Amino acid sequence: MSIKDSFEADIEEGQRLRGWIANAYAQIEFLLGDLILRCRAFPEYEAETATFSHSAPKRVRQVRRMLEKAGALDAFAVDLTSIIDRFEERHETRNLLAHGFCEYLCTPSGDAGLQFQKWHRQEDRDDARLIRCFRLPDLAAEENSLVALSHEALCLFQRMHRHFGWEANI
Repeated sequence: MSIKDSFEADIEEGQRLRGWIANAYAQIEFLLGDLILRCRAFPEYEAETATFSHSAPKRVRQVRRMLEKAGALDAFAVDLTSIIDRFEERHETRNLLAHGFCEYLCTPSGDAGLQFQKWHRQEDRDDARLIRCFRLPDLAAEENSLVALSHEALCLFQRMHRHFGWEANI
């Protein structure tokens, strides 16, 4: 395999992993939105479900506020909190991978990675950049972890759907 072929294979693998990370994150983001909309049926969550956000961090905050109240979600609070805690830790990485400019970097010794950078909000300046380099093993670990979390979330939401009788309304 030539050096050029090796670089291309690394880039292809990095982009494949990037896609799986974005997909796994999106699964959880969708499920949180679905939960918020379905919980409009429970009067105790009226204030928390009155608006619908397309922002994952805002959905997490809405679900956290719902879990602060006694109500229909009580039986799922521990598991749901665990999932959203770990999901919330991924916001910055997901945004960087989804919206970041990507470059392939390599060293003469053969180490390589994908560097992502994006403009991001910072209170004191409008030209702040977030820059992070991921070696392929780093991306693979992130992908494995987030896919596992997505699977765990899906299993929890399936239990919730059965519990609340939402199965026919998927």
